[in-house]
Amino acid sequence: MALSLYIHYPFCTNLCSYCDFYKVRHNAKLEKKYFDALSTELTLAADTIDPDKRKITTIYFGGGTPSLMNLSPLSKLLEQLKSHFTFEPDLEFTLEINPESIDVDRLTALKELGVNRPVFGIQSFNTRLLRMLNRKHELKDSFRAVYLARALGFENFGIDMIFGLPKQTGRRLSDDLNQLMDLSPPHISYYQLTVEDGTPLKKRIDDGKLRLPANDLMAAMYLAVNIECKNNNLRRYEISSFALPGYECRHNIRYWEGGEYLGLGPSAHSFIDNRRFANSADLQLYIKKLIKGIRPLIFDTDDVQSRMSEAVMLGLRTSRGIVRKEFRRRFGIPIDKVIDTQNLRILAQADLIAPRKERIYLTESGFPLADEIIRRLIK
Repeated sequence: MALSLYIHYPFCTNLCSYCDFYKVRHNAKLEKKYFDALSTELTLAADTIDPDKRKITTIYFGGGTPSLMNLSPLSKLLEQLKSHFTFEPDLEFTLEINPESIDVDRLTALKELGVNRPVFGIQSFNTRLLRMLNRKHELKDSFRAVYLARALGFENFGIDMIFGLPKQTGRRLSDDLNQLMDLSPPHISYYQLTVEDGTPLKKRIDDGKLRLPANDLMAAMYLAVNIECKNNNLRRYEISSFALPGYECRHNIRYWEGGEYLGLGPSAHSFIDNRRFANSADLQLYIKKLIKGIRPLIFDTDDVQSRMSEAVMLGLRTSRGIVRKEFRRRFGIPIDKVIDTQNLRILAQADLIAPRKERIYLTESGFPLADEIIRRLIK
């Protein structure tokens, strides 16, 4: 059984107003210490994994801004990784890229290192909205990044977008969709804005300086995204994820379906041998511990009930839904023992969910109400 690998690169040159992922300002000396610690962590982690599982099927570099990284230590890290693990022939290798941080030389070098699925964090094509989010790229940077990917022969790439932003009107969303579809990406992640505690954006909203779109406009925006993607042969396979057939993100699917994955880097999470654990979300502590040869692990204390609830939530966010046999194999009990079956019948009668013999999944009418449906089903 192969693993998926996530590596967290925590450095950014600027801090976006909406992002609550762990990050620090880029510093070349600190980056070197990070890569040294990452190398140590890789060796320590590999030694704990069953030899039969030392195969990698997907790699995902997230952040932070991985496209900023020094490529020399990255190359050494990948060679070290190959000394501990076997790469599957159809390896999916994703790396997140900010449009302003990429050029032809850097993208060429990343491809030579094995990256075969760059993901461009465009978020919006509207300059005013980008400034509100404290994104630094210009419209030309977004187009250049995608044109370079095509020119260099990247068959598979993705674009990340956001809807439901303050000051985002229906017209602005329509403009975003038109420009997005002109680029013909094989994969789109179109996320509804989540206002996270502790972010500058949350403070501005709480202070009344910004206001989110009304709920009915938010629902209309999500519907518009779905219609436009469907019209362009981009199939929704998860509530925020759309892809041409065969271009679904295998790494994310592994998370959603309960597959095993190893996380390296500060704040990275792992799920191996039915144990969930994470690294400390503190770069200095991460480095200090690994200098001493100690992995900075925090073990998950969630009980089985919490994990089953999470499996319900993640499964229902996908078009595939919850496969009954797989759920029973993972947890030893049928899905009907976990969810509220009375509410399931009510939701099915309202054509919001489809409880079938082999699986349970949301209907087209149910997807826009996914969060509320999941809340009603989980006991």
